[in-house]
Amino acid sequence: MKNTPSVAPQPDPSPTPSPRLFGRARSIEGEREIPVGPAARPRDGAAAALPTVPAVDLGDGPKALFVMGPGRSGKTTLLRYILEEARSGQPAPIAAALDPQNRSLATFVNDVAQPDTNDPTGVARWAEELLGFVMTEKQSALLDMGGGDLSMGKLLEDVPDLAGSLEEAGVHPVAIYTLSPRVDDLSVLAGYEAQGFQPKATALILNAGLADPTMPREDAFARVLRHSAFRAAVERGAVPIWMPRLDAGVAAEIEGKRLRFGQARDGQAPADQPGAILGPFDRSRVRKWMADMAASLVPIRSWIP
Repeated sequence: MKNTPSVAPQPDPSPTPSPRLFGRARSIEGEREIPVGPAARPRDGAAAALPTVPAVDLGDGPKALFVMGPGRSGKTTLLRYILEEARSGQPAPIAAALDPQNRSLATFVNDVAQPDTNDPTGVARWAEELLGFVMTEKQSALLDMGGGDLSMGKLLEDVPDLAGSLEEAGVHPVAIYTLSPRVDDLSVLAGYEAQGFQPKATALILNAGLADPTMPREDAFARVLRHSAFRAAVERGAVPIWMPRLDAGVAAEIEGKRLRFGQARDGQAPADQPGAILGPFDRSRVRKWMADMAASLVPIRSWIP
């Protein structure tokens, strides 16, 4: 019997598709991507929705900085940073604490001058004498003024052309207002502007560290940014600046231990508190904050002694 050669089976050219189970093998074309991971958040250094106002260049002459704002608006923190970062090779500016409610600057910085009275008239007279010395000696000064107290108002009442008088003497007047998201903070700005104190060098420091950390800082400050007092100052040339956030816990440690920012950053401590050193992560936070502060103040660098 002949052997018939076997032929390999060939696939059916038109196989009948097997029935698929319900819901299987659906097309994913056109599906939207499902977001995963942490939601993207803008970095603190991202562009802020603030008006862009060119800052006047004051050069290297002496300046009189009037730093004003209510309590817990960042006024003392800003002054401490400025004094610590004062330009090397230049005469140290005079630091004066005139706020009748809070003169804690003297507990962080050496050689802070202050009047021996809290009476508004007495403080105004003392400030006038200090400014007279600044004008004569051509020396820069930083004045820690109160927020809404009567001494600055009394000084402006007695010397309505304060800014002009300083300029004529060769001293650049600088007004710096620290602001929190509280709309009431603008009363200090509105009051002194109404009294005619409108130096061409005016900065509005918006303290992002006081904003709700769960929302964009522009939203937290929305009422301040759209307020007529804020907009009027910007329209006449005031420069708005974001003050970066410093972790609240780190800030409390620095304040409680009476550390300078440079000491906190570098792992140093006062001689009388050798153990008052921040941990490595907190030192890193301070280092970043100081770098962010330097960057934020670049537009008004010529205003700072």
